[in-house]
Amino acid sequence: MTPADALKRILDRAEMDGWAGSDPYDGLLSSIGRAVTHLGSLPRFVLSQVVLRVPVARTLAKPPGTVNTKALALFLGAVTRGRGLLGVTRPRELVRELLGEIERRATPAGAGLGWGYPFPWQSRSFWAPAGTPNAVVTATVGWHALDCAGAFDDDAAHAVGLGAARFLASGLRLTPVDPDGVALSYTPTDDTRVVNISALAARLLLRASTLSGEADLAALGGKLLRFVINAQRPDGAWPYALDRGGTWMDSFHTGYILESLVYARDMGYPVPDGVLSRGIEAYGRFFGRDGSARITLPDKAPIDAHSAAQGMVTYAAIAASHAASLSLRESARASALAIADRALEALWVRGDAHFAYQIRGGSRDEREFLRWVQAWMALAMATVESLRPAEQQAPEPVGVA
Repeated sequence: MTPADALKRILDRAEMDGWAGSDPYDGLLSSIGRAVTHLGSLPRFVLSQVVLRVPVARTLAKPPGTVNTKALALFLGAVTRGRGLLGVTRPRELVRELLGEIERRATPAGAGLGWGYPFPWQSRSFWAPAGTPNAVVTATVGWHALDCAGAFDDDAAHAVGLGAARFLASGLRLTPVDPDGVALSYTPTDDTRVVNISALAARLLLRASTLSGEADLAALGGKLLRFVINAQRPDGAWPYALDRGGTWMDSFHTGYILESLVYARDMGYPVPDGVLSRGIEAYGRFFGRDGSARITLPDKAPIDAHSAAQGMVTYAAIAASHAASLSLRESARASALAIADRALEALWVRGDAHFAYQIRGGSRDEREFLRWVQAWMALAMATVESLRPAEQQAPEPVGVA
């Protein structure tokens, strides 16, 4: 099994299922979830966590599958990055299909377009009914739409990407953070200061500004990045948020931040060398020598598919960065390939053609989460394939640009 093989099988299966599947946080869509929804934040949060963490609870609750816009965006990114592996006509066919699904789920908000989750969601800090546009889904849609627009010269994708950036700039709340930064809210109704949210939004705003010439997008992107840079801890890590209860950190959220800063510096934003070097060192603590990706720092923490996928994507961004040294690029490339090899070895469920969710205490949790695992792994497999030595890569079909 190669990354290219895994990419093709995930895409084939997802398309066959109409891009619908289960999600770790969809418990409130179940019949018991709908009953609990009106009881307040604590019952909603507890039920969601139980359905997430206890496999038998998910089996009993039976939440229905949904089409998740963030998964669609990640699949769009996977098709864009892996287009040379998918044949002559299939990439454009998939792009049209995925973009159409994304466009149908857009919510006009602020001066742009926003996207949310297809299920209601209770976080530690706020309540978001199904469909509430939020920063993370919209930033993911916008980023991969602009990738798609550049690769396929697609006007619809370009419009989606700029619409997403304009929502981030006008449809969410801003909280000033000393000395000169601002934090972006998760939804239009909360005031959270989540670090990775601001990082993901900033990289899209900076990119969209270069394409549209809208200086206000770049100005806000710079303020968001200053908040992110100043939030780094002395040990190089970043807390999840500056809000109460937000001091924890994990692998994939750290990866979001680091990847965003790498792209921002490549786009000309002054990210200090020390911030990146400390961040890269801190990020490396989540990965074993064999490429195992753990969601948190203790050695006994679960090996996690989402963390593995983001690890490949983050290290690949470093490996491709024109601002990184040759030795750093080579080290990052080796890390991405090691994580891919380990994921294919330990997490790929051969009979069902999907990646398992986690390995905890030597036991593999093979629940199939579409947005949380499969879509991320599709993006990661497409990304890492380009890092393999040329003699190991799948041949590019004739006629594919």
